[in-house]
Amino acid sequence: MSPRLTLESKPESKIGAIRTVIFDMGNVLINFSHEKACRQIAALAGRSTDDVFKVLFASGLEMQYEAGQISRAKLLQEIDAGLDCKLDGAKVIDAACDIFWAKPDMENLAAAIKKSGYRMVLLSNVNEDHFDYIQARYEFPKLFDELVLSYKVGACKPDEKIYHHAISVARCAAHECIFIDDVQENIDAANRHGIRGITYKTTPELIKVLDSMGLMGAKAASR
Repeated sequence: MSPRLTLESKPESKIGAIRTVIFDMGNVLINFSHEKACRQIAALAGRSTDDVFKVLFASGLEMQYEAGQISRAKLLQEIDAGLDCKLDGAKVIDAACDIFWAKPDMENLAAAIKKSGYRMVLLSNVNEDHFDYIQARYEFPKLFDELVLSYKVGACKPDEKIYHHAISVARCAAHECIFIDDVQENIDAANRHGIRGITYKTTPELIKVLDSMGLMGAKAASR
């Protein structure tokens, strides 16, 4: 039996050793649709999808909830006020959460990276209800050593507070981390904090970039 691979025994790539891989969640590890959430809440309220979008997203209400700045009760109160109706709160939450579907290729990649011995951190703008929904239905959150979730940290990407928290739990220097996110603004913020960011577009493209950086396990995930 070969000896267990440790972080210290990993070969260094030309740009330096990678010790921790930080993943965004939405549209990287799992697909989601805000449009579907708006349609489903609109059906409950008898209002248009545009009306729901204005109340929930354009107003910044959903972002406040993701940042842990307001309670679920306050969220539901503001939705009722904005749509001028009284909705069943449980049904609203169900409608807002039933918006995800799996990305098996990215789940496989994350599992391969984890198996190769890297520390894994999930860094996500997410609210409590969405994360509870995902944890109950998908296995990939179990791959992560640390969960840096906006509603728990009290800040959303690209706020520097959430990056500082991610670096603190990475247990290595910022330049020894890579961060995968589909939003360029979030990647730019990571780069400003010394983290090497990769903008996610497609899984095959990401695998090529990770392999070129010397990340073990990336190429295996494409087989």
